[in-house]
Amino acid sequence: MRHALTIAVIAAAMLSGGVAQAYDAGDWIVRVGASNVDPDDPNGEINVPDAGKLDVNIDDDTSVTFNGTYMWTKNIGIELLAALPFEHDIKVDGLGKVGSTKHLPPTLSVQWHFLPDSRFQPYVGAGINWTIFFDDGEDGVLEELGGQLELDDQSSFGLAGQIGADIMLNDHWFINADLRYIKIDNKAEVTLGEDKLNVSVDIDPYVYGLHIGYRFGK
Repeated sequence: MRHALTIAVIAAAMLSGGVAQAYDAGDWIVRVGASNVDPDDPNGEINVPDAGKLDVNIDDDTSVTFNGTYMWTKNIGIELLAALPFEHDIKVDGLGKVGSTKHLPPTLSVQWHFLPDSRFQPYVGAGINWTIFFDDGEDGVLEELGGQLELDDQSSFGLAGQIGADIMLNDHWFINADLRYIKIDNKAEVTLGEDKLNVSVDIDPYVYGLHIGYRFGK
């Protein structure tokens, strides 16, 4: 996904000239594609009796993402991001996989489009993320030992930032590439026999996206 994002940015530079394709106030912009959620390892630590503090790592995952943007003005857009569920394995150094969780990351952002009249239309955005966790539980070595893993909270609120670009193919169709950073934090409780261990689960991912889009407007 990261290589595809690089290729898309290079293509944008090649297509930046040519006939202008303007975004206008009142336009609706829809994008559909895929994104890779890549947590910023390590994602926390757990204090294991007789072993000390061990790093917690969360695997990346790729899923279908889609978003809609309403152009409030020619330069300002309001975007809502949605996705099919992402699933992440939770691993502890020296122990391997101990659990997993799924999540949905709806994010509402305000965007500034720098060059709305250009074929290459870069933008930046900032907003609020609400991550919904579900299907969390023990797995791997923890399940084999008869332990349990449960997240403390079933949702997380945090800030989100993004950079991206729409590369216009004609008046309506375009290719999109974007990069986001989202603050996603949680905690988990691991139960093993009589021991209860607290685990910090700070996903805090970079999200690499590649989409095809359509502009509804004149």
